Amino acid sequence: MQIGVDNDRRVETKRVFIIDSDGITGTVLKFMLEDDNETHEFATADEAYAGAEKTVYGKSEKAVPHLLIVGVSVLQEKGLDILKDITAHFPDAKIVVAAESNDDALAKQALAKGGGAHGAIVKPYTVETVRRKVDMLLGRLKSEFVQLDDFSF
Repeated sequence: MQIGVDNDRRVETKRVFIIDSDGITGTVLKFMLEDDNETHEFATADEAYAGAEKTVYGKSEKAVPHLLIVGVSVLQEKGLDILKDITAHFPDAKIVVAAESNDDALAKQALAKGGGAHGAIVKPYTVETVRRKVDMLLGRLKSEFVQLDDFSF
């Protein structure tokens, strides 16, 4: 199903990996993003690493993600060091933490300097907010801030 998909994005290949041991959250996020991105869902980081290796016509190729969404459930199970491990496997990818609330301590630590995350999305997830955050981190959206000196008086 394609909901509000920009025609330019249909041919653009941005790959998003969702790593979340909560199958419902991962499926919801995949559904929200799959129209604009090549989206893959994994329960563990090890599955994501294996999923990045694909075989095309008998030849092994890397399917490296541009962005990873890591559920807070993964951080609870593996600790914050999992973000460093993910960064070691995918050094050019951005990482977003999918949190339960704005008060989630692990999400805050992941976002702190040196934590490893570039952003966070917080429940309740909506198509608009999830896509906007992903688009911003993938460089599809320009800053929403306006410089005051841009106006001529």
